[in-house]
Amino acid sequence: MNKNQRPEPFGTYLGKIATDTIKEKKPARHPITESAFSDRQHVFNPLGRVEDINQEEVKIADIRRHFFGLFIKYLETILAIGLALGLIIFLTPSVFGNGGTAKSAVMLLSLIVITLGALFLVLVTKIYNSNQLIITDINVTQVLQIGLFSRKVSELTMENVEDVTAEQHGIFPTLFNYGTLKVETAGEQNNFIFKYCPNPNAYAKALQDARAAYFKKHSGNRQPGNI
Repeated sequence: MNKNQRPEPFGTYLGKIATDTIKEKKPARHPITESAFSDRQHVFNPLGRVEDINQEEVKIADIRRHFFGLFIKYLETILAIGLALGLIIFLTPSVFGNGGTAKSAVMLLSLIVITLGALFLVLVTKIYNSNQLIITDINVTQVLQIGLFSRKVSELTMENVEDVTAEQHGIFPTLFNYGTLKVETAGEQNNFIFKYCPNPNAYAKALQDARAAYFKKHSGNRQPGNI
């Protein structure tokens, strides 16, 4: 074709169709799963965190609880501190009178209440943020921090994952995009119920994609539903 000659419209149209067809045939992957596999790195640290102990796995997601649940606990604690301070101010004069002793007692008791409240908030924050759900290409691990010195770690293989459900009920879960992620098991193990999960629909989809990939890798073309 002469370089000054315009391309044939019909030929250009066919070329565009062929290009679009090739693009459409590329399999779409979930962005969370895609990012996990692109950032894959082998790690092994016997003294490290629970999600760093298996160098053969690909970590897809490390889910921590949504901030709204912690906000509720902060609000409850602040209201309790305010109520305690109100009782101290109201009741102390009836015990110590209206002199300087009563004022000193009010200041001392108020300082104790505020200090204990602040310490409680620090502990609540640490416990709340220690809860996590770890999804890899092989396992699902749930870490429940029940108290400051009480921790429960449960692991579930993809082979035993029966169903994954994301639930959002109410105005606040919908507005702030959090909910409950339920991982139902096929065996005798207890189901994993992760409350205050941020963006539960996206993480449920990522877990389902990881499960499908696991069965495709370890069971040929057999689908998870045919267990």
